[in-house]
Amino acid sequence: MKRGFLAALLLSGASFALACSDTTSTAGAAGLSGTYDVVLSNQLVFVTSQDRDELRVLDLSRTPREFIPAPNPLEPLAIPVIARPDSLTRDVGYDAKGADVSGPYIYARNSGGRSISVVAADRTRLNEVTRLATGQLITAFAAHAPVADGAPSVLYYALQTRPEAAEQLCGPFGGGVVMRQELPGPEGFDAAALPPALPVFCLKAADTVLSMITLPARADATDSLVLAIRNVSGTSRLVRVVADQQSVEIPYKRPRPAPFAVPDYTDLVDIPARLVVTHPSFIPEGGSEANPVPAGRYVYVVLDELTCVSSDCEGIIALDNGPDPLVPSAAPVLARDVTGAAMLTLRPSAGLPTGLTLRSGLEVRELLANSVAYLTAIPLLGIMPSSSGEITLFRADELRAFNLDRTVTTDPVTNVEKIVSLDSSVTVELRDGNEVARSDQFQAITVVEPGCPQVEATNATAFLCNGTVPNGTYRFVYQGLLPGLLNLTRDLTVTDPPLLIETELAVSRGVVPGDSLVLSNNGGNCAQPVRILRLEDQGNGFTRLFADTTDATTAAALEACATYPYFSVRAGPLVKPYVLYSGLETSDTFVQRLDINEPYTVSSFLDYYYHPNGFDLGLSPPKSPTTYVPAPLKLTLTATFADATRLNPGDRYVVTLLPRFRRFVFGVDTSSTSNLAAYTLPGTVVATDVDGSSLAYIAYPSADGVLQVALESISDNALNLQYLRAFQ
Repeated sequence: MKRGFLAALLLSGASFALACSDTTSTAGAAGLSGTYDVVLSNQLVFVTSQDRDELRVLDLSRTPREFIPAPNPLEPLAIPVIARPDSLTRDVGYDAKGADVSGPYIYARNSGGRSISVVAADRTRLNEVTRLATGQLITAFAAHAPVADGAPSVLYYALQTRPEAAEQLCGPFGGGVVMRQELPGPEGFDAAALPPALPVFCLKAADTVLSMITLPARADATDSLVLAIRNVSGTSRLVRVVADQQSVEIPYKRPRPAPFAVPDYTDLVDIPARLVVTHPSFIPEGGSEANPVPAGRYVYVVLDELTCVSSDCEGIIALDNGPDPLVPSAAPVLARDVTGAAMLTLRPSAGLPTGLTLRSGLEVRELLANSVAYLTAIPLLGIMPSSSGEITLFRADELRAFNLDRTVTTDPVTNVEKIVSLDSSVTVELRDGNEVARSDQFQAITVVEPGCPQVEATNATAFLCNGTVPNGTYRFVYQGLLPGLLNLTRDLTVTDPPLLIETELAVSRGVVPGDSLVLSNNGGNCAQPVRILRLEDQGNGFTRLFADTTDATTAAALEACATYPYFSVRAGPLVKPYVLYSGLETSDTFVQRLDINEPYTVSSFLDYYYHPNGFDLGLSPPKSPTTYVPAPLKLTLTATFADATRLNPGDRYVVTLLPRFRRFVFGVDTSSTSNLAAYTLPGTVVATDVDGSSLAYIAYPSADGVLQVALESISDNALNLQYLRAFQ
């Protein structure tokens, strides 16, 4: 992903012309220019400064936090590297428990380049130890730390075309190649004594490796890599390969995406991916140290929107290598989440993913449904910035999104507090025409997804499936005034027939005989309504409304209010007495008129956007019967009561759907007064614990800066200004 993807986004909008805006008052100054990538090693954040052909280093152990100074302390340290660096990687390592550890090097390259800078990452060195010239276009790289004392670091890089050194293995024609370069430690490093790079995997014709990772390396096994490959034919695939020169691909697969279908693991397709990451070992919630999830079990990928041809092309999915790292799955497939169902694609709420990192041992602030904030340790946290400017946090350990709309209860037996999920629900409130809640509330609304279990609801009967219910507020206005037919002027010169009204909105608003005309002047409404007897289409788009002069109240209105110049139309009590609005009561939110017991269909095509605890569709082995209903689901709202002796004209039932689901998404306040106006396009991200604080560092190409985010303090679903610090 790196610079190519972000550069396209930068060029697509004029808003990024603000890239030279002011920094925050606490910003660290390093003169960055071209912050396309960041990488974390040894509690140092390495940042590209592309336009200056160098790297800058943010030291997380310093107080206050700042860029490492040069020998001249007035200037930040600059590490000269290859021209225009825009992509970084590091030696990835794991200790005996699978925890992430740093190796001796980080590496820099540029898009379209043929060289790689090898930089010593120890804070006592921080220099380019060598520059590897490959002679061919480099498209991706990855590295792992030494697997034992005295062992070398190992760098893998993908070339678009084959060098002469690869012809014996791969032949002189065809596609590119993945090369392996061993690098001894920086102590006494001798570039002249480096062993030659060796080809380990031959690519097919017209293949390009977009992203690659090394799976956890071991001294007793040949390295395994995961490659995201795009072919010029417009196809993509994700494969695991062993760096043994055999060029055997083990493809990752997922069930063929289909709308509203339970994933079928017997019908598998290739996976288009443009970014690949994996994770350290972690202990799942409720698990034990004796049974951790091993490092590298799951491979998370950002889907490749360019070559994806299915209905599921944007976001992040995870693939399962199996629980035993010594015997990885020979047929790795889409992972199952904590419920046992096939993982749902994790999508940003807007835009496309621009970065991804997975980190164990971090804490986040969860503001739950009880309005109390809790600091929660997350076994494996996922962080996904997107091109919309938002950053999404997700439960990578559970392979699903956060759900912050939960609450805390106390176990009656143990008296211990625990966080529990809430069922989707609905609340209904009966209000008068002034939107004031009536004291005599009574049930008159049903909310139904057929086949779903009954849930608790306020003043309603509801049957709902968690994870499918949309947000929304609806108003059932009893004998409501029809939108657009409010306070219109009538022609007072027409007296025969009396109270004749002509309007072009009668058809679209569903005016029917039995509805009422409400006459008014500047002093208020006429006390008596005028009953509509019949409608007459004039053939020119207008409809005449004739008053029922035989009706007693109409006759009274004719006598008392004949000179009132304005009129409105109110629904009658017998035919379609309810006027339905979606949201507030305006012409734009008018939906339709409804009869008693006439259902309104909110949607006939609802799918599961979240797998709640207890979700039981598509399990292996399958469960029968299931609590949840296969998609698509239909959601209807029905008013079941309209007694004119208990309801007054203008009374309304306000129906609020409660999905009980809230993702963890946040943004940056980029208003002109925030000093963060240029922080509109986040890119790559790293995260770590610094002296007990959970911090993320996000590159912002739009601002030539890096933003520090305090994860244990940030507010979800809001634009944040506090707990952020900009480094430029």
